Amino acid sequence: MSKVGCLKKIAVAAVCLLSLACEEEVVEKPVKVEPVPGKVEIFNSCGISNAATEARNALRANGFDVLTPQTDPQWLNYEETIVAIRNPHWTGYSKLKAHMNTENFIILQDALSGNVDATVFLGKDYKKALKIKRGDL
Repeated sequence: MSKVGCLKKIAVAAVCLLSLACEEEVVEKPVKVEPVPGKVEIFNSCGISNAATEARNALRANGFDVLTPQTDPQWLNYEETIVAIRNPHWTGYSKLKAHMNTENFIILQDALSGNVDATVFLGKDYKKALKIKRGDL
């Protein structure tokens, strides 16, 4: 085989290897999240550092308007997450219930306080209750 023939085969092999090594870049389309009307407040009731921030981020990623999370020392022993629905006519209630992995919803009749439609009291199960997976946030 001639030197030119060898070089052509090497060039073809190199191009084949490069095309195999270069994967097509996958561009993820941004997921459009519909905003949920109403406001949600979060209380860190489990004593786990950054729990309220993680919960806020998870709910905001799903379209909920979450107020600044709060912590109160008297609420640091909740085992399970509890959601108090302060406005029983809130249109976001069904979406919040569908998004969360808990049955601990309490509907407070005539308890609308200010502009808050729901209060989430985080328990030690908050990651499971909010379906937060490692690396999500």
